[in-house]
Amino acid sequence: MMQRFLLAAATLISVVACNNEITGLEPPSDPATETFAASLGVDIATMSQTTSGVYYSDIVVGTGTEVTAMTDSATVTYAGFLKDGRLFDSGSNTVFALDENLIQGFRDGMIGMKVGGKRKLVIPSELGYGNRTRRDFSGGVSIPRQSTLVFDVEIANVVNLAP
Repeated sequence: MMQRFLLAAATLISVVACNNEITGLEPPSDPATETFAASLGVDIATMSQTTSGVYYSDIVVGTGTEVTAMTDSATVTYAGFLKDGRLFDSGSNTVFALDENLIQGFRDGMIGMKVGGKRKLVIPSELGYGNRTRRDFSGGVSIPRQSTLVFDVEIANVVNLAP
């Protein structure tokens, strides 16, 4: 009897846990149809788009080493916002390895930038965190699932180890 109760409790817990990530899941975001806080300075109609779907606009075109698909790491100053203008993350002189641990949209959006360059990125949810909710250290939601992300990025250094 106790085993059935434990099995039923475990099943209920797993359903509730899945419910947080699946039930009622909104469709992936589409920046072309969304409204952005004026403070972000996003005008999708004037932005370029990568083949993967990241929108970008160069604020300052750099003149140094270029970020490529083969880049090992880049030192960046960045600020990440939700479309309502809420800051969810920022860093100064942060070194990012351009590997699978970096969200695809951020990596794709940096390709083609050069040291000294500044760029605004608008990343659809499928190239960001998708259906995963990101939480802050206190357990609150910092990035709701299916969120479009907006980043201001400045490249300070690029390391290309491969020839």
